[in-house]
Amino acid sequence: MKISLLGGTGDIAEGLVLRWSKVGHEIFIGSRSEEKAQGIATEYIDKLKGLGIEPKIHGLANADAAKESEVIIISIPPEYAASTIEQVGGSITDQIVVTPVVSMKKEGKTFLFNPPSQGSSALEIKEKLPETAKLVSAYHNLPAKELAKIDEELNYDVVICGDDEDAKAVITKLTEQIPNLSVLDAGALSVSPMIEAITPLIVNLNIRYKPQHFSVKFV
Repeated sequence: MKISLLGGTGDIAEGLVLRWSKVGHEIFIGSRSEEKAQGIATEYIDKLKGLGIEPKIHGLANADAAKESEVIIISIPPEYAASTIEQVGGSITDQIVVTPVVSMKKEGKTFLFNPPSQGSSALEIKEKLPETAKLVSAYHNLPAKELAKIDEELNYDVVICGDDEDAKAVITKLTEQIPNLSVLDAGALSVSPMIEAITPLIVNLNIRYKPQHFSVKFV
């Protein structure tokens, strides 16, 4: 499958690139600067070749990366996510778009959920997408450092939501190609505020209990 990661250095981007490359997917790294994207792509290629993996990774400007892909991952800080999607909108038609974006604010030493007026980052991003795009909210709570260790099994649950059942099925399959990750479908995109709101709690726990890295597992 052809997968783009817009802003391919953000948080979980490295782990997703490495792990999906390992199982044979073609990856397009997007950035505002094509030169920067190519540099990031080269770093990932060198890392994977060092592990004996011959990846298919390309570095492109955001709009070109989106146009080339079947699945688009928005790996962009929340303050830029919606505006970036608006800028590359002409390159998005009927692709699956995945948002792990969570808007937070810091008060003192504590991170708090700080959603936009729409109620969640997913709902804000939806307003910037064409109606033909299929938006899935996912990957908010994966620990980035563990995800980037591609031989480490991650015994976590990934909660997703969205309004297109076929798109969620594709993201479920992609996610469960990563060993020991299990997907839980929470329903419609309107559920995203509840999923996103878990993230600052996990961030606060990670800070409080260093060096542990928390995620989500339902039992």
